[in-house]
Amino acid sequence: MKTRTISLIIFLAFLTGILFTSKNSQSQSAAVFGQNKVQYKTFHWKYLKTKHFDVYFYQGGRKLAEFAAHVAEKSLKNLSENLDYNISNRIPFVVFNSHNDFQQNNVIDEYLPEGVGGVTELFKNRINVPFEGDYEKFRHVIHHELLHAFMNDMFYGGTLQNIVSRNISLSFPLWYTEGMAEVQSLYGLDKQTDMFMRDAIINNNVPPLDYIGGYFAYRGGQSFFAYLIDTYGEEKLAVLMNNIKAYNDVDVGFKETYKISLEQLGENWLLYLKKTYWPDLKARELVKDFATQLTFHDRDGGSYNVAPVISPDGEKFAFISNQDDQFDVFIAKTKNGEIIDEVVSGNTSSDFEELHILTPGLSWSPDGKKIALSAKAGDKDVIYIIDIKTEERKTLPLSFDMISYLNWSPVGNKIAFIGSRNEESNLFTYDLYNKKLEMLTDDIFSDSNPTWALDGKSIFFTSDRGDYTDQNNMPKDINMWEYDFSNTDYYRIDIATRDIDRLSNTKNSKESFGQISPDGKKVLYVSDKNGISNIYLREQDSAGNIIDRPITNSLSPVEQISMSRDGKKLLFVSLNKGGYDIFMLENPLERDLGVMELEPTEFVLKMDDYSEKMGRETYSKKGESGDSFQEDSLKIITSDSSSLAISDSSAITDSSETNVLSETKVQGEITDKTTLAENAVIENDSTVSESETETSEIMKEESDSVQLYGEDVKISFEDIESNSKTVNNTRDSMYSLNQNFKVEGNQNPDGTYKVKDYKIKFTPDLVFGNASYASFYGVQGIAQIALSDMLGDHRIYIQTSLVIDLKNSDYAVAYYNLANRIDYGFQLYHTARFITYGNGFFDFLYRYRTFGGSVIGAYPISRFNRVDASLGIQNISRENLDIATEPTTSKTILIPSLSYVHDNTSYGPYFNFPVSGTRYNVTVMGSPKFGSDGIGFTSVLGDFRSYFKLSDDYTFAGRFSGGISFGANPMQFFIGGTDNWINYEYANYNLPVSSIEDYAFLSPGLPLRGFDYDQLSGSKYYILNLEMRFPLFKYLIFGALPLGFANIEGVTFLDMGTAFNDFNEVNLFRNVNGSSQTKDLLVGTGLGARANLFGFPFKFDVAWRYDLDKFSSPKYYISLGYDF
Repeated sequence: MKTRTISLIIFLAFLTGILFTSKNSQSQSAAVFGQNKVQYKTFHWKYLKTKHFDVYFYQGGRKLAEFAAHVAEKSLKNLSENLDYNISNRIPFVVFNSHNDFQQNNVIDEYLPEGVGGVTELFKNRINVPFEGDYEKFRHVIHHELLHAFMNDMFYGGTLQNIVSRNISLSFPLWYTEGMAEVQSLYGLDKQTDMFMRDAIINNNVPPLDYIGGYFAYRGGQSFFAYLIDTYGEEKLAVLMNNIKAYNDVDVGFKETYKISLEQLGENWLLYLKKTYWPDLKARELVKDFATQLTFHDRDGGSYNVAPVISPDGEKFAFISNQDDQFDVFIAKTKNGEIIDEVVSGNTSSDFEELHILTPGLSWSPDGKKIALSAKAGDKDVIYIIDIKTEERKTLPLSFDMISYLNWSPVGNKIAFIGSRNEESNLFTYDLYNKKLEMLTDDIFSDSNPTWALDGKSIFFTSDRGDYTDQNNMPKDINMWEYDFSNTDYYRIDIATRDIDRLSNTKNSKESFGQISPDGKKVLYVSDKNGISNIYLREQDSAGNIIDRPITNSLSPVEQISMSRDGKKLLFVSLNKGGYDIFMLENPLERDLGVMELEPTEFVLKMDDYSEKMGRETYSKKGESGDSFQEDSLKIITSDSSSLAISDSSAITDSSETNVLSETKVQGEITDKTTLAENAVIENDSTVSESETETSEIMKEESDSVQLYGEDVKISFEDIESNSKTVNNTRDSMYSLNQNFKVEGNQNPDGTYKVKDYKIKFTPDLVFGNASYASFYGVQGIAQIALSDMLGDHRIYIQTSLVIDLKNSDYAVAYYNLANRIDYGFQLYHTARFITYGNGFFDFLYRYRTFGGSVIGAYPISRFNRVDASLGIQNISRENLDIATEPTTSKTILIPSLSYVHDNTSYGPYFNFPVSGTRYNVTVMGSPKFGSDGIGFTSVLGDFRSYFKLSDDYTFAGRFSGGISFGANPMQFFIGGTDNWINYEYANYNLPVSSIEDYAFLSPGLPLRGFDYDQLSGSKYYILNLEMRFPLFKYLIFGALPLGFANIEGVTFLDMGTAFNDFNEVNLFRNVNGSSQTKDLLVGTGLGARANLFGFPFKFDVAWRYDLDKFSSPKYYISLGYDF
């Protein structure tokens, strides 16, 4: 969450108080938590316009913006042809030069962790994409996110405002939105999904469509749509989209398109998967049958055990795992996988914010005493050298947007890595002795996976550069959108001369150099040439002939190999029952399957067919002499001694990177971050326009020429042209009639796009109002307006709640500036509250009116720490509405506040509370006495919370909170009860609000269950809460009623606390007939349930007081909200 915690949470909490409370609820003691979005740099924004898109970028990103513009136009054409729809509104793209910069965006409020490759939001239908050093990945994300914006436009009208104003109510399942995005952007099925689904179906891990969610929604949804393409043809997808739009129902859309129910289609898909993948059980090997499993994600927790690198002596290995929820670096024994030590804790400190599991940088020093690790630290990536015994570390003096794929030279003096700045990712080395940085490649192509030769004189690496190997004659103005960057091959660069040799030229496969044999005559590498990543051995026979053969025929992908120096142990990562585990293969150089080629998968046999069906783009520039598979596609460079000059390293394959990327996106979930998520809704519109039905296949059966849409809309298909040229011409003409797409003067004479400076312009995000009139109360109503600029840096909020007249109404306006590191804003407001106060015999109704304003600011020190400050001023009046003769009193109050906030907690996938980590907030606030106004006090408030994950579903949570106030008129606290208590009770008839001071500053200490509100009060309080949280019911289905609830959580708790005015007068215990009982210490214990009911977080608790002698009768609490 942005440091806009101060801007959004405080303001929305204030508005919640305006709308839903009748008493003062602006607790001065409520601690605000949340992690920070830090703007480490100042972004100077510009933009360019294409026919359909506005592309925003900043310094160093023009080439990326032009790439995004061209790819977006090509992708839109592809989507329009495949899905038969023309967008109605321009779509903004916001392009970031790196993922580190992407994490600083203000378009999306949530923090976007590693693995979130793009975001599409619905306020303005903005697409946000980072460049991460790989143009093919960049293209994929642009196309994927554009599908979400495309669907937003088609079903939502492109904005959240349309959803609210037009009462849109239908929903798409997540597997539909993400599966459709993947099948379109990857042009059907791809190898990664094919491998994932093979693992899932073999292990019986494919749920029915109704239960598919999380990461499985991406892969399973893509597979389901690929099945539909295979079975019914790709043209039916357009029919499906238009039928859903016409009937406003996903299930009906499938029924009308495919003539069978969605449930039946799902069952047929499962049967299709079994027929496709089960024969592989006979044709291929299970990983457990040829290798020893060293990690067990299903036993130890987490789902990733990746990036294994074996130590030089072969006795231990380092790897990255999320078995403790966060990604950490462990050292384990090679013999049995037993963990020796955890050397780095990731995701909890500013030094190791992220460990880059997508492009892991982890390597051993030649002496086996240190490891090198790349990690995100603040706004940049850094390289740490870590002593594995002492855990001391030093940071190399480097500055890159992104650092990945570390490899320590076997000679020991240099580290090779890929460093990214702006639109380029290049190969670098850093000399540890001379502290010298060298750039080995300097071009726009994407490089990765550096591997040292044994003599340290050359480096092997992966690149999409094709035949561009002469660095002295490298073109400077290559338009990557015209270039075939989809194919990657392997190269060798001589460090002294910078000469580059191309070693492979293979179509439709990704290969990664792995490890060299001790004698230097054999090389092991990973290739997915048969459709599944496997290990291959390449050597020369005595006659100089190249022998290239597989040594594994795995059913599951084998990736990220690392071999010991003696060649007897080889570690690798494999997809295993939906997670990633590390395995060891013994004596890999001696394995012989007796075959030269592996049987290709069914998908590989029809890859080209998918691409043709889905309209994959062809490129005019390939950068290579040919793209056919060469018999000798993987060349070997030999040294004078005729040994293979390839070093042993932990090579990371592209295929593993794609797998890990996709699954990691689940943990960020916002996931792919498109707003068309599980509960996305579609437009309620029964009219189908001509442009939406211009293909000849829409709902047409052989015997029908007219179809009925809705109740009274008929469409004739007799005269619709099926000729693609006619359709494209019609589509172009439709776009030309739309004023949104009439763009003139946006290009320079050379065809490049003109660049303009960005200017702030506020447009509505949401406008909502509701008004009514009653004869007694008069005019009533509420209105909310939210405005922002295109980049989300500037926000304006306006809200009113009108009751009878302005004296009794609430209204507020706020502005926030989030563009720089220091966030700041101001608020102006008026509130009216009505409070009954009396002695039990006579009650009087008082009206408290507050005119106020505040200036607030926040300085984020890092993602996990910040300083908040505010200065508020309020004029509060108190008026007795029952006794007109009682004079109205008022005070003007100044309220300064300063807070330090720490938060490194993490949430589980199914919980609304943290499951690990620590958070605390320490605040100093007060109200100085000046003249006859002010109060005259200073308060120190603290709230400390820790969370311990005991297992996947069980969490122990502890909280200590308290406050102390001193001065002439100290602030008062009351304890007892729970937050948002619906069936509330007071210990003393009512809250003790008898003055302006009480109204302004009386604050609760909650929860303390077993007791009523205001059980104790004073200028000091302390509360301790201990809770065990666990699953109560995974699913609760009622037999008589068509109702069901999922993920009902249980809790047992112990609350204790006290409140008092003087330390000398408080007595926590007392002696009663020789036994100790509590006196001023309140203790309550009990149990409860948590459920999400109709969109509201509902809590039910039963609690008993305990005084060390006996328990009281139970007290019941029904409340709304989330646990601490």
